Amino acid sequence: MTGQMLMTGFEGTRLTAETEALIREHHIGGVILFPRNFETPAQLHSLLSDLQALARETAPGWPLFVSVDQEGGKVARLSEPFTDFPEPGCLGRADSEELAGRFGRALGRELASVGINMDHAPVLDVNTRPENPVIGARAFSTDPLRAGALAVSFLKGLQENGVLGVGKHFPGHGDTTADSHLELPCVMRDTGTLEQVELLPFAWAVHNGLQAIMTAHVVYPAWDPENPATFSPVILQTVLRRDLRFEGLIISDDLEMKAVEKHLRFEQLPRRGVAAGLDIFLLCNDPEKVKALHRTLVADLEQGTVDAAAVRRSVQRIAAVKAGLPPHPAGPPDPALWREEHRALAAEMAAFRPA
Repeated sequence: MTGQMLMTGFEGTRLTAETEALIREHHIGGVILFPRNFETPAQLHSLLSDLQALARETAPGWPLFVSVDQEGGKVARLSEPFTDFPEPGCLGRADSEELAGRFGRALGRELASVGINMDHAPVLDVNTRPENPVIGARAFSTDPLRAGALAVSFLKGLQENGVLGVGKHFPGHGDTTADSHLELPCVMRDTGTLEQVELLPFAWAVHNGLQAIMTAHVVYPAWDPENPATFSPVILQTVLRRDLRFEGLIISDDLEMKAVEKHLRFEQLPRRGVAAGLDIFLLCNDPEKVKALHRTLVADLEQGTVDAAAVRRSVQRIAAVKAGLPPHPAGPPDPALWREEHRALAAEMAAFRPA
């Protein structure tokens, strides 16, 4: 079931032959949604129902992870009638774990209503560098302890509604001056600072039941001067697995980002990723690359250039998490049930935006 280690984006608002082939022939483990997949909540519920039915038919016992980047603020793939929540940085300025928990519950309610069972949130980065081009107010706070506490309150709210939270971007993207979508950033902090700042929110989230983490395409020379975190055995196996005692899923950030494409050959990705400790390879846009990566992973296994025991452990972790996923909701949602309450919550959060 090596296909379970793949998560992909896809085209269209209906099940297409191309997406069907990814599920039927490659047994992909999950999908990630974008605006190109969404028209209405009823349409999205129907699409996800079809995807899950196909997954059940082709690989009984292996439901799909259905994921989305829905953080609030500028990173929100689902638009009206889903609520336009403000960025998580508002919660840091409010310094309210209660408000963060209500935000998580509300967002989880909306996502679960259409059958989304994974949100690539909370952001566990710390907003320590104002000129950072990619994090900023996506982070909950400028203070590591508050960032962790607020993110955990949000995470628990998601989980109460059956939505799996994915903490990102491990071990921390908050101190970069470059955007990993465009180039390979580097964080030059020493290990002591990394442990006291970057790692604290992740450590607290792991301690409080975080089941999935997304890696950063960022180099941290104090730990590993050669490899970005996504492909670093030191960062993923020593720091994350051993030191933080994380037992959940390790998911790559999008492998089509320039931080990866400019520095690693595509055919190296399965071998390097498995060796580093990745459980799930995320490719957001090109289905042909998903197929090619899967073929390469299978070939590497057959040739012995990928550790078969590591692949088995990853598939076992995926199976363990999927065993706790809720069933797809029976009927489409009625946004009127949440509209006024959640808009009021969004306004309460937005009151803490800077003037």
